[in-house]
Amino acid sequence: MDKIAELKDTEISKIIFPTIGHFAPLLEEKRSLILSTPRRTFKYGSTDRHKLDVYYPVESAGGKTPILFFVYGGGYTSGARTLPAPADLAYANVGAYFSRKGFITIIPDYRLSPEVTFPAPAVDVRDAIVWITQNSHSLIHENITDVDTDTFFIIGHSVGAANVATMVLLSLLPEDIQSKFRGIVLISGPYTCDMEAVGPTFDPEVAKQFFGSLEKAKENTPLSLLENFPKDRIPTLERILLAESEKDPEPFLRVGGLFQSALSTLLGKQVPKVTAAGHNHISITFALMSGQGERWAEEVVEWMKMVV
Repeated sequence: MDKIAELKDTEISKIIFPTIGHFAPLLEEKRSLILSTPRRTFKYGSTDRHKLDVYYPVESAGGKTPILFFVYGGGYTSGARTLPAPADLAYANVGAYFSRKGFITIIPDYRLSPEVTFPAPAVDVRDAIVWITQNSHSLIHENITDVDTDTFFIIGHSVGAANVATMVLLSLLPEDIQSKFRGIVLISGPYTCDMEAVGPTFDPEVAKQFFGSLEKAKENTPLSLLENFPKDRIPTLERILLAESEKDPEPFLRVGGLFQSALSTLLGKQVPKVTAAGHNHISITFALMSGQGERWAEEVVEWMKMVV
């Protein structure tokens, strides 16, 4: 993590390649371990972006195995469940890490802008979850035969967090599936694109393309959706854990604070937050399975197991 500490800038475009350059060799050393994690790929929809990877624990820890979804980021315009070299062990490293903590871990792709507009990516995440519930045979593999199909968790990072929050705040999931979720973890999400209030959380041109206009973007990003959330749906927000990187870009830290405050006010209690010490916006996920900077994920796992 010393190399990450040397990166004084926090702007994503300036730290992404140095950060990947640091972690790629560390993950390469663990390639055989990461790729030894049992994995299968399924198609949950009609396009090539409607695919998901399921990572299975190497062996059962005893009892039923819970289910965890992970939704990556990419600014609505990029991202994939498997990235090109030299970052080709992302997000297999995430799947391997959480499966080794006892979770069947599912990483779906979703459609991107400009091919689709709001709220298509959140709908795709919803559809991946629904597909899993309708195809529970996909969760059984080798030693993993006793699956807890009533215990779901979901983690979203960056725009992935915005997609997860949008899915929940628009009540896209059927009630019988929403009720299966025991915990939601939102990491460093761009919860608003109000540049006057917090600064840029993503490209305004992307916002116009994806949402239709900056005005519609302000109305439909999670912070605004939260402010207009139906009171009778508040119980669906009870088990949310927020997380952020210590060296996230300042606009992300500002909007993260606003989102935590608004959610805490709505729930009438302080919403917990994990801070990934020493991490920037990119390193927080690339660190997993590297042997460096994994403490934040250990805290998330502890929270999920405590919830169960």
